[in-house]
Amino acid sequence: MKRYSKNGKSLIYFLLLFLFQGLFQYNSYSQPFPAENLNLTDLGKTIENKIIMDMSDSEYDALRATTGEKIDIRTGFVVINGDTLKPEEITTRGQTTLMFKRKSLGFKLKSEAVIRHGNNTDSLKKFSLLNLAMDQYYCRNRIAFEMMEEIGIFNLFYSFCDLSINGKSEGVFMVIERPEDWAIRKENSPLVLRRGYNHQIEKTKSGKKSDRDDVKKYKKQYSQIYKDLTKFEGEELYKALSERLDLDSYMKWLAFNFIVRNGDYSDEVFFYIVPEIKKYRIIPWDYDDIFARAPHEGSLQRNKAIGDKLIFSSEDDLDKKIASDPYLYKVYLTKFNEVLEIFTPAVLKQVFENTYAELYPYYSNKDIISNSESDIYKDANIDNLNSYLLTIYLQEIAYRDKYLDILNTGKNSN
Repeated sequence: MKRYSKNGKSLIYFLLLFLFQGLFQYNSYSQPFPAENLNLTDLGKTIENKIIMDMSDSEYDALRATTGEKIDIRTGFVVINGDTLKPEEITTRGQTTLMFKRKSLGFKLKSEAVIRHGNNTDSLKKFSLLNLAMDQYYCRNRIAFEMMEEIGIFNLFYSFCDLSINGKSEGVFMVIERPEDWAIRKENSPLVLRRGYNHQIEKTKSGKKSDRDDVKKYKKQYSQIYKDLTKFEGEELYKALSERLDLDSYMKWLAFNFIVRNGDYSDEVFFYIVPEIKKYRIIPWDYDDIFARAPHEGSLQRNKAIGDKLIFSSEDDLDKKIASDPYLYKVYLTKFNEVLEIFTPAVLKQVFENTYAELYPYYSNKDIISNSESDIYKDANIDNLNSYLLTIYLQEIAYRDKYLDILNTGKNSN
């Protein structure tokens, strides 16, 4: 672990703040930040999950070579954490990630696999295995998930995993519960949908016991959210939206995306109906684009659409309305402040240290980490992981103090 003197710390803070202070043309905040160096050390954790598969050489070569085409994996069994299980279906999944040699996979098993994460375990028949090929040093999704757990907007089970095919490690993967399965199985939701660009419904899934008329009604309820944006304003709009959507939770999600500068999130979210309140809540998804300099649509388009508002992307009409409607934006800023208050330096420190500790055993295994040569960030090693985590941790501390100053001085309340 690198050590920095007190003066060295101050220099790092100054340089990082100077580098990023012009992100949205906010006034700089130059007071010292109450951060401590991260304790990035080996805490004795081991590789928690291992998935072992076998296939013919020709099938393996086809799997590695395919780009963009989804294919089925034929294998008679898989071994997951020592248990031999029969698959009902294993397929490649994703879009951009299919372009990489290491493929993300979707598992559907005939019996449950026990997956471990720290002191927690879950039993899953269906799950996604993410290749993390676009996730810098494999840490971004992990950081985002724990941060969202802290503010109560993320509930999916996830954990790192080593995948081996034909006796050879394929590298660092992440097992994650599928959003639609979680919502239907654990929350008894009658309908789950994924929002696409221009708030189109990209796909839906309903429970086996869901009534068709209810499903139709809930689809209409989702569409009505966006119709309300043109019908109402101010408090009337807030009340209308709140009848259909857990707006407080949605606003916390928007605040979180701004805080971590999530470059692509408008189409990376699932909406599900909560039966008890008959409203939509969201399930966030895909966080390999955080700590970005600009949103997906670019800074110029974003700034033209919503100016200096503390919302990172202008791609979705609901988000733009929250930014432009004074009443909604005032409510949003209260949620933004609540999220900032949760992300104390101590909480952020714990998140980053947990991420490092869980990744350490994977980085310590040359057979595993050498697979990074097939990914975007080909220089994955323990020193680079250490340096990267420290850098973005200090950024987050700097931004947090800056945003609290903006809120406290009322510079961004209009």
